[in-house]
Amino acid sequence: MSDELSVQPVRLLLIDQIEVLNTRERNGRAFAEIVTNIKTIGLKKPIVVTPRPKPDGTEHYLLICGEGRLNAFRTLGEREIPALVVTASDEDAFIMSLSENIARRQCRPLELLAGVEELRTRGYNAKQIAAKTGLAQKYVQGILTLLQQGEQRLVEAVEKGAIPLNAALAIVGAGNDTTAVQAVLQEAYEAGT
Repeated sequence: MSDELSVQPVRLLLIDQIEVLNTRERNGRAFAEIVTNIKTIGLKKPIVVTPRPKPDGTEHYLLICGEGRLNAFRTLGEREIPALVVTASDEDAFIMSLSENIARRQCRPLELLAGVEELRTRGYNAKQIAAKTGLAQKYVQGILTLLQQGEQRLVEAVEKGAIPLNAALAIVGAGNDTTAVQAVLQEAYEAGT
């Protein structure tokens, strides 16, 4: 990612001029809370966009961060939204968007797996991914190991919600040591996970 980004002052943008770069599914209850909060107290943090003029020269923007806020404004019937406009390459914008989604505290396991995998396929190593997302490097390395070692049954179990991501990471971290795997499974059982 580039070291420097050009940032303009916050400004009001037409919602129709904004395209979501890295869309994600959202919990209905959590989204309703966002809408209620914005309706009650207003927008606390502007969305982040990068300009991408259309071929005809009209203004257009790619959303980097703030899809929930943007959708809440749409739901409330607003036409404009406060936005922080940054000049970023397509690569930088995508990485910023992924990093924002991964770094969220309530990131779903599937989003986390997909985001880390996407960053890996773009050439980032565990240390770089950890720095970009705020996750511990050991945790990121565990996710990469889970994805790279073909532990498909574990990945599928996480996807189905049958096993927590942390338990899958502990199992894959135990490697081929049967005793260690059994200890991890016993610990997960006792913890109720």
